[in-house]
Amino acid sequence: MRNLTLFQALLLLASGTPLSANWGSTAGGSVATGDFKSFGTGQVEMQREDLRIRLYRDRAKVEVDYALHNAGPATDVRAGFPSLGVLTPNETRHEIESYSIAADGNNVAFQTEKGDPKPLKALFDAKFLSLVDMVDQDHQADERNMLLEWFASTIHLAAGQTRHIHIQYDSLYAYCGGGYSDDGDDCDDRFAYELSTGAAWKGPIVSGAVTIEAVTVPAARLILFPAGRFKRQGKRFIWRFQNLKPTRADDIVVNLNNNSSTIAVYEAKSTPDAQNLSFYTAAAGRYFYLHSHFVPHGDAASPEFSAAQVASSIPDTEWHAPHVPGVGDGLSLEITKPEHADQVGIIPGCGTKELDWFVSARIKSVEVTVNGKYTRQAGLPDEFTFPWPESPKAYEWIDLPPYPGSANTVRLTIRSVYPGTVDQVTCIGKVMFRQWLTQKPDVQSGVDGHRLP
Repeated sequence: MRNLTLFQALLLLASGTPLSANWGSTAGGSVATGDFKSFGTGQVEMQREDLRIRLYRDRAKVEVDYALHNAGPATDVRAGFPSLGVLTPNETRHEIESYSIAADGNNVAFQTEKGDPKPLKALFDAKFLSLVDMVDQDHQADERNMLLEWFASTIHLAAGQTRHIHIQYDSLYAYCGGGYSDDGDDCDDRFAYELSTGAAWKGPIVSGAVTIEAVTVPAARLILFPAGRFKRQGKRFIWRFQNLKPTRADDIVVNLNNNSSTIAVYEAKSTPDAQNLSFYTAAAGRYFYLHSHFVPHGDAASPEFSAAQVASSIPDTEWHAPHVPGVGDGLSLEITKPEHADQVGIIPGCGTKELDWFVSARIKSVEVTVNGKYTRQAGLPDEFTFPWPESPKAYEWIDLPPYPGSANTVRLTIRSVYPGTVDQVTCIGKVMFRQWLTQKPDVQSGVDGHRLP
């Protein structure tokens, strides 16, 4: 059962502006500078900034290229990127992962330096604070367990020299969520990049471009700031500028506009190991019914990883295909309460942490057959996200082929896989069905009377 705690539903703490920023320093209004001190930036011009942001379901992959010109005598330049973090009972989570920096194609060392996270409370939005307030009336736990660190580097520029800096990293979205028991409310996921810290350099940014690409999130639902700056080209949004001395009004915020509200319904189990929950969810202006009314059948690599695991209420269990890498293997799902479904959701890999996810093979394409007759194939992106098994965000949702009446059986057949870095075992973590509803369901939580919005 998913009870509300301060840390449980957090990939990052705040649904306000995270701290991903231009390589620079505090000029322009960074919100929590701590002890970090930059130097040398005041005589170096940023002639070009090319920022590329690719949006996946639980993170953004960021690359940025700078052309820095030293307009004065030889100097060392020290600057840094800030990263928000949170201490949970079992681990430390950081906003920025897989950070690297290079100068003229050569890797540059970086050090992490502590900052002062106390001002971070100002980043919270009202919904997040209301969730925290349920378990922490004085809002002290957010400060005690937050951390801020800078990824700091030093590079040398000769007199008149221009150097090309390349930085890349993954940025976990700012996120909040919680609820009583198995009900839940999830905030919008957000990514932010503080362009304003670029004001630390001499003069304006001479020219720049920001490209935001919706890789595995719906492009049409994105809300971008600054408003009116970006021009859409399909799944990409592009902002080009010249001679910009950035301020806080130029900071980039991407709202994925994916908040949701869920009410759990407790039911009889179809098998002893099956989940006894179904869910009504409101998201993106629509209502959905999610359920696991099925008994799974299929061969497995071992009894420990049997087909029954995809319907289990235990989150870290999974089905392992009987062959390696599993192409042609699959599962048959016998619907215990035949009804129409619009989508099947699968967790198409092994493990509940990203560290484990890419070790084994993941499903690249799957064939879905309804009632032994109606078939379609679907390609899946190679990405990791696993908030918790009952969350719609955990699943890759696959449209079922058009079929009349109710679904009695659904067959999932693996057609291709992404290779693992260590082994080629292919897994399915969990399976769930989803039905689109034409009107708001008349349901409420049995715990606190919560209703869908």
